[in-house]
Amino acid sequence: MTTGRWRRLDDAAAAPILDLTDVDEVTTTLLAPPGEFFGVRRRVVDQFTLLSANRAQLARSVNWGPLDGLLTSVVPPTGRIDTTGHLPPEVSVLLPISTLPKRALVGFNLSGPGDTAAHLMPYSTSVAIQGNVVALLAAAIGLPPSAPVRRVIDAISRFRPGKFSGNYPRLAPSKGRRPLSLGTLHTYLGQAAELWVPEAALRQWSVLVKPAQEMLMTALDEPFDALCSAGTLLLATGELWRDPDGPDNPTADEVEGHLAAFVSWVAELRAAGPDAEPVLSTVAEYGRRWEALAAVRLDPYQPSLIKMTEERRAILCRRPPPPPRATPGGGGRRPTRALTLTNPVALVDLDPGGPGSYHVSIGTDDSSIEISHPAVLDLYDREIERIYVEDVQHNREVYAYYTTDVRRPSRARLSVGLSLSPDVSRVTVALLVLMALAVGLAALPVRLGPDAVAVITIPSSFAATILLTRERSSLAAWVLGPAKTALLALLVTLAVLSGLRAVGWHRPVDTTVPAPPSPTASPTP
Repeated sequence: MTTGRWRRLDDAAAAPILDLTDVDEVTTTLLAPPGEFFGVRRRVVDQFTLLSANRAQLARSVNWGPLDGLLTSVVPPTGRIDTTGHLPPEVSVLLPISTLPKRALVGFNLSGPGDTAAHLMPYSTSVAIQGNVVALLAAAIGLPPSAPVRRVIDAISRFRPGKFSGNYPRLAPSKGRRPLSLGTLHTYLGQAAELWVPEAALRQWSVLVKPAQEMLMTALDEPFDALCSAGTLLLATGELWRDPDGPDNPTADEVEGHLAAFVSWVAELRAAGPDAEPVLSTVAEYGRRWEALAAVRLDPYQPSLIKMTEERRAILCRRPPPPPRATPGGGGRRPTRALTLTNPVALVDLDPGGPGSYHVSIGTDDSSIEISHPAVLDLYDREIERIYVEDVQHNREVYAYYTTDVRRPSRARLSVGLSLSPDVSRVTVALLVLMALAVGLAALPVRLGPDAVAVITIPSSFAATILLTRERSSLAAWVLGPAKTALLALLVTLAVLSGLRAVGWHRPVDTTVPAPPSPTASPTP
């Protein structure tokens, strides 16, 4: 046993808590576990609830198995302490929760084992740990990053798209599909990072980093995003001055040297073949997402459950989901084209990768909304064969599936169709039909009697009631939006036709032929 003293949470000699949060080897092993530790993270359960047309809540729970084997294997080689056979009842460690998109957290809540307190680590800590993960993966294939390369890796992780889109919204490209111009990069680097570089130098840097950018995006295999610091490496140069181990104000030559070293390292990884793909994809991944780490206390000899809740922006669109392919057993029935055209779609991003099992469900707390036609898509919106799914539950209110297959995609999107419940849709469709008939009747060139006027007036009153009624949620209002728009158009059309009739339109023309005048009697002589 080494002479190193346990780093405790206090100075009491009998303190039962061992603090391993500063042992990066433990955290990196949990993030990128070798084969012998694949079973440490046992289960991930994601529950998505559509709250409104703008918000969706994610409730995630991560079940970890006992960590005693990992701690007694990983910690002693660090030279800090010999934990073999000496683990206390409580250990403080950093546990990965999820790989989150780089955006502000909304409605975020976190709890540790037994609903104890858990603390989300600062973003700077995640950046350092992510750099250690990349260095660990690269060292395993004999290509560890040098100090300049490591600074660029950390800069890629440190950049957040909100620094650009939040402070310079007019410069941000729409939907991020168009590359940033050199003028835009010149403005951002000068104003945000005080890195004033001539556009000629930026053009030279852009040519320099282009091969590395293409290699990283190929390894990531996701749609292009202009504000991804791995796909637009010049965005990361503005973060080099934030590196605690680097110069406070790097010169243009120093920045170019760092970029050149990084490009050379990426080329070496590419030449290494398939073994280097995890390194390239991890660097590219940290250009778009970050590792959320929780500091928790747990019993290393017992399983642990970490819970997280977060609100995300709801992704809703009017296009229909891809029709599911028929299964070999005939269980997948292809919906009709007319049905898919009437269903709007809700999309949620899934994180099903990693070891252990994965459970996901999606539903809504609005009883007037039903879900249908679920489909698992890749990030290019192409349907994925769900051959890895082992169990499915699907009804009008929830869709859920379960898998333990390691072939499942590391990133995916779940698409579900949204429709109105039968009691709401039947009334809405009936009123649409009645209003269409009333408009057609009002447009006919015939005189309408009092009974016909009543036939027109009654559907109009019901339609007006539906238009003035507030829906249970903004999600229901969004789904019902096209139907209400159609009702409003019919109601306005009917009002216009009624007004035209009032001023004489379609009034029958008097076709009575006047009688000829009677001949005047001649006077008698």
